[in-house]
Amino acid sequence: MAIFTAIGAAIFGAGTFLASLTSTVLAIAVNVGLSLLQKALAGDQSQEPAGVNGKLQAGGDVPRSFIVGRTCTAGSLAYANTWGTANKTPNAYFTQVIALADHQISNLTGFWVNDAPVTVDTSNPETDKGYPITEYRKDGKDYLWLKWYDGTQTTADPFLVASVSSAGRPYESTRVGTGVAYAIVTSRTNTELFSGFPSFKFEVQGRALYDVSKDTTEGGSGPQRWNDKTTWGGDGDDLPAVQIYNVLRGIYEANVWLYGLQTITAPRLPAADWIAQIAKCRLEVDGAGQGVQYLTGGEISVDTEIGTAIEKILTGCQGRLIESGGVYKIRVGEPDAAVMSFSDGDILSSEEQTFTPFFGLSDTINGVTATYPEPEEAWNTKAAPPIYNPDYEAQDGNRRLMTSVQMDMVYRSIQVQRVMKAALAEARRARRHTFIMPPAYWVLEPGDIVQWTSARNGYVSKLFRVDGIGDGENLDVTVDMTEVDPTDYSWDPDTDYKPPVFSPVGPVHPPTQVMSGWSVAPYTI
Repeated sequence: MAIFTAIGAAIFGAGTFLASLTSTVLAIAVNVGLSLLQKALAGDQSQEPAGVNGKLQAGGDVPRSFIVGRTCTAGSLAYANTWGTANKTPNAYFTQVIALADHQISNLTGFWVNDAPVTVDTSNPETDKGYPITEYRKDGKDYLWLKWYDGTQTTADPFLVASVSSAGRPYESTRVGTGVAYAIVTSRTNTELFSGFPSFKFEVQGRALYDVSKDTTEGGSGPQRWNDKTTWGGDGDDLPAVQIYNVLRGIYEANVWLYGLQTITAPRLPAADWIAQIAKCRLEVDGAGQGVQYLTGGEISVDTEIGTAIEKILTGCQGRLIESGGVYKIRVGEPDAAVMSFSDGDILSSEEQTFTPFFGLSDTINGVTATYPEPEEAWNTKAAPPIYNPDYEAQDGNRRLMTSVQMDMVYRSIQVQRVMKAALAEARRARRHTFIMPPAYWVLEPGDIVQWTSARNGYVSKLFRVDGIGDGENLDVTVDMTEVDPTDYSWDPDTDYKPPVFSPVGPVHPPTQVMSGWSVAPYTI
């Protein structure tokens, strides 16, 4: 089956136990990873959480986390206390300190209260409690305030130290929260506005990342440098290829490793290769102001397996990560141009060959559904319109073989539908060949695209993706490859996109009732 997202393609050199690999064994051994569609069909639910954190966490065992791109988080509770008096009501104020990320963030772009978007009134100077929330202003008085720090603060918040702190719940001046982005939310009791403790969500633009395509010393174009974090940040922060590059190089805070790999150096991530794939992420494809081809974002807990986190990002860009001889490359979206062409005469006919023309029924998919976090619905999980294909169903014996995919790191409905359409089309590409070629083909690597003209198979310049390579001691090369077609990625937003219908968010208040049948008239006694 064509790959939806994949990790771990390998090239095996002479001297390994695969040095004299036959085509049949390679066809079994080489596996660049099951597609996400295959995993869903097989019932694989082993992936750990990553994406939108919509529930406030609390306790001493909450793992650290970091945010890439645009996402929403409820954060983790760091401190809470009641204090103050208003209209003779003791403990009239309730203040919560909520950690948003264990690092500096670029911006706080949205705020939700009880799943409803609200407006932070920044038109007036900030008070000690922060900026008031317009929707929680009644009879000229404010009842909710927000203040936030991006992680660059060097002193504790004076309002927390002087006003909120108490003997039972002290907030010391040493509680700076160095390197931690956090918000302070203060509410004032009002039974008409609050039926209980309010819940909050924060839309965040995550950490600044290194974008190799913006580094002129690596063949890019721009001022960014790996060894100078002050140069990092930009539109690349939202691109999946940039996010994965940073995870592979390692996520560090204050020069201390936080997440990702720890020993990968720049030469093991070929700059030219990554720059080309980053450019594909930046392509304008959707029109109508919908933006670039691939954007991803989410919160990643440090206890999430690195492979799982990368897979979730790859899902959003129809990508695959390829490890070949200790070198990591990435491929996103539609197949690249072919690097080599060959015909039947180039294949060693004296050696064994295998051919798989179609999938078994258990591995066949002809429809797909998906879920994703929808910003228009307070970042709650939303189901995308399912994709059915009557032609595929007819080919499969009039069976509907559905599967479901979670796109936890994709927050644009148009991108979700585009990925679904291409993934389903590519998942129907079943033709897989394994054969042996002469030493001239040693230059091939997993992930390369090749062009094959075959009178025997009826191929005319047909494209295949190299999924595995086995290098023989006699310099012959065993190649395992699967068919691909760039037309699987064709997309017309005017005809292919189905605009979602959004549900109302926030609390439902009964409408004001109009009194009728009642009147007043003067009466003389």
